[in-house]
Amino acid sequence: MAEQQPTPQLKSLVESAQEALSAGSRQPTFELPYAAPDLRPNPAVEPFDKVRSYLFGASSVLLLCTSLAFSFGLDGRSRQNLLDPSLVQSILWPAIAIALILSAAFSLRRDQRSARRQRKVAIIATAAVAMMACAITLASSFLTAGSAVLATISALLALYCVHQLNQHTARTKFERWATDAPLGFFAGFSMVYALQLWFATAGWTGREHAMQVTLVAVGVSLIAAGFAHTERGRHALASGFGISMVAAAIQGWFHESTPLWVSAVWIFMALLVFLLAENRRFQISHAEHRAQRGKPIEF
Repeated sequence: MAEQQPTPQLKSLVESAQEALSAGSRQPTFELPYAAPDLRPNPAVEPFDKVRSYLFGASSVLLLCTSLAFSFGLDGRSRQNLLDPSLVQSILWPAIAIALILSAAFSLRRDQRSARRQRKVAIIATAAVAMMACAITLASSFLTAGSAVLATISALLALYCVHQLNQHTARTKFERWATDAPLGFFAGFSMVYALQLWFATAGWTGREHAMQVTLVAVGVSLIAAGFAHTERGRHALASGFGISMVAAAIQGWFHESTPLWVSAVWIFMALLVFLLAENRRFQISHAEHRAQRGKPIEF
């Protein structure tokens, strides 16, 4: 008996099933919109690796001692300011210093001593933290101009550290919490503190300067928003910046030193920075889900 040939319909079904199996076996390609974690082994440990961590820890201890010693002068002892987050500074500066000390201790772990990202940021972070400690000291001594310069340099160095961390992504979630989060929060908080000192130095403390203060603060907020919208979302930076802005809005409103519309702008900019950080995380999560389904990815 001659062998029965498959019908065209059956052949079409078989080919469709084979194509489906072949498509399912292919892994979807997904190009990360940020630098992928560097999973290469760490370079050999050098003597300066430990020294670098010790210096970072020492500068953090200096910030802790300074913030505790001058806890009642962290607003620069200036006249009533339109942007004055001193409501939380006496609490958060010591907390930030303690977090940085723990981060320095984390950098001494065997898997972190010679890590490339630690080598990239540790010295810069040491200088940023030490300068902020000096800025707090000068601000508490009525030297707001010098403190504003040092605080600005400190904030810029901290933002540079965040940029470097974006180029050398954390390999684990714990590394992100122990290294990225303290530096990010420090950077965001420092931006508002530097702004406050500049406004005090310029004498922009009255209601007649509300427009100038608002325009400058909005410009700096957009910079913070840009950094918050990097990597997987810099929520720590957004939180440090946002807490300061909200504290300034609440304090200005209670003391009736800041117009209500200005306080509303501070809160709006704080929310904007945080929402952009959250939007970044949502974008990447959505893109990963599309990649798993084999759909095209756009950023």
